Amino acid sequence: MKKTIITVQHTESEHHLNGHAGAWGNWSLTENGRNQAFEIGKWLLNEGCADGYVMYCSDLIRTVQTAEEINKTLHLTPVMSELIREVNAGEGNGKSWDWYDEHKIPAKDGYDPDYRPFQDAESDRDLWNRLKPFYEQMISNSDEKILIVSHGCALGFLQAMFMGFEFEDLAKARFSGRSGSISKFSVDNDGRVTANFINFRI
Repeated sequence: MKKTIITVQHTESEHHLNGHAGAWGNWSLTENGRNQAFEIGKWLLNEGCADGYVMYCSDLIRTVQTAEEINKTLHLTPVMSELIREVNAGEGNGKSWDWYDEHKIPAKDGYDPDYRPFQDAESDRDLWNRLKPFYEQMISNSDEKILIVSHGCALGFLQAMFMGFEFEDLAKARFSGRSGSISKFSVDNDGRVTANFINFRI
């Protein structure tokens, strides 16, 4: 089945300005972030996203608020999903970066896919395994037009999945976006994926 998948990384949040980790901390958008999301909604309208799109959204406040502002234009009903939350930093969720860096478990030299900064945090492997069922659902369900509102690390991994990466490929390359970035993927009937654009900002 042909599909169009558009992803939106939530816009400017309080934690971007106050020196704290985002992760599963429930930070709100700033006023600027709300304005950014509203403008993204208008831009997505020109992309045809008010016509038959299904919106999936992380249930954390900053993504919910991003979807609310977007939907002042698109008027979609978001499907909330815990699966597309940001990476879980465990004890470090929402803490100041100074505290985080002081208390985190030291990392070994080189890339370790199973490294967790705190005992109750997620590793890259954990995050990949959490997101994989959501990816498989997006690829196999009957939705032809999909809009996903989520977070930087989560979307970086989902984008890698859309482009055919395996988990082991993350040791060599990965995607990284900034707040408010938009990506678009087209899936042909034979399953071939084209990245129309990745982490574009209006």
